[in-house]
Amino acid sequence: VPGANDNLSAVAVLTALARSLAERPLRGTRVLLLSTGSEESFMEGMQGFIRRHRATLDPDRTTVLCLECVGSPTLTLVEAEGMLRMRPYSEAARNRLADAAEAAGVELVRGLRTVAATDALIALRRGYDAVTLASIDASKFPSNYHWPSDTPENLDWATMERAFAVADQFLRVNAAH
Repeated sequence: VPGANDNLSAVAVLTALARSLAERPLRGTRVLLLSTGSEESFMEGMQGFIRRHRATLDPDRTTVLCLECVGSPTLTLVEAEGMLRMRPYSEAARNRLADAAEAAGVELVRGLRTVAATDALIALRRGYDAVTLASIDASKFPSNYHWPSDTPENLDWATMERAFAVADQFLRVNAAH
């Protein structure tokens, strides 16, 4: 399928974050913007990244913010995920993301969990603080998910802008701590 919402919408937000960080760098904080690929094949890209960089990414000092399908109408903070076993994100990470949304003036839907695993699941299973920012439509599922209609003209660009505002605020607040 074309893959505009899943997951080029997140790549657009990553690109906007790169520009924001270039214009207003975070002092004393290293930010890695990563688009791994191979998510549908059991998150092979993220598994490879963690395997390769585990020695330089201290779980006590690393937070993973996953952006997933952020082109649907309603922005949501995913509370937990997992295919066979539901794994909740840490309360601290969820609260930091919710606080970032509030500071950015963006409303987030809370209380949703997903069995459609994201790259954050790999980080979570390896002991990293992780959280996912996603979006849904009225069916509580990403718009046009894995359908031929997952095209740029069907993205909700305003939601993508809100996702950027939340992610940018999340990075800046986490850097201050």
